[in-house]
Amino acid sequence: MKEYPSLALVTGATSGIGKALCHLLAEKGIALIASGRDVNLLQNLKNDLQSKVNVQLIVADLTKKDERQKLIEQIHTFAPDLVINNAGFGLYGDCLTYQTSEQMQILEVDGVALLEITLEAARSLLSKEKKGTIFNISSAAAFQIFPGMAVYAATKAFVNQFSQAFDKEMEVHGIRILTTCPGMVNTNFQARASHKNSDSAADIGVMTPEYVAESIWKQIESQKPLTIIDWKYHIMNCVSYLVPTSLIIRIIRKNILNRIQKRNLIKINEI
Repeated sequence: MKEYPSLALVTGATSGIGKALCHLLAEKGIALIASGRDVNLLQNLKNDLQSKVNVQLIVADLTKKDERQKLIEQIHTFAPDLVINNAGFGLYGDCLTYQTSEQMQILEVDGVALLEITLEAARSLLSKEKKGTIFNISSAAAFQIFPGMAVYAATKAFVNQFSQAFDKEMEVHGIRILTTCPGMVNTNFQARASHKNSDSAADIGVMTPEYVAESIWKQIESQKPLTIIDWKYHIMNCVSYLVPTSLIIRIIRKNILNRIQKRNLIKINEI
């Protein structure tokens, strides 16, 4: 991009990639609207960054439509020229080892909320005749059949398909919808997905949030529609096309189930 954005909205801003992005954007002098569920962590983020840029906070649980509306109202009012849909989570384990309501929350945050924010952010920019970038953070899991994390991977496949198509619709208006697909990142994601303390830092090939944030910024500058972070996951994705699908599925399932204690399927009479 020839010019920096003037105002960026970041969801999931209180930890991991979102927090790293807020720090990176603040260093570049870009004002922030930071969104998250935890008011204390949001305030800590503001305290860290407010000497550099103006920081607005929006406390919102994206699983709830009425709370998402607070975010949408700010988008309509300010039409930020950079919107980063970073919020998201998944759960390790077979689908029926969780209540359906828990799986629906993944879809609500990773799919529905992202879709709503993307559409309304683009509509706001278009209405105010502004150019801008909407950046959707997906996952390397989007390219695979992913037993043990089926709902999460499916939402990320949706994110990839929707974002690339919508980008083609909006590019003529100077509005870009970009997508990146990181592999494993050393964040709280693994702890939440496995219901235990994260040990992702010990895994080979795990990236830091700061590395991913820098990669995202480079993509924003280049305006490349879709990337995979980083080269190791590029290779893994290419190799997967040369290996029998059944073998890939077995490897993925074993890897995921090794991350959690054995979970039992939940039957109707147990709900």
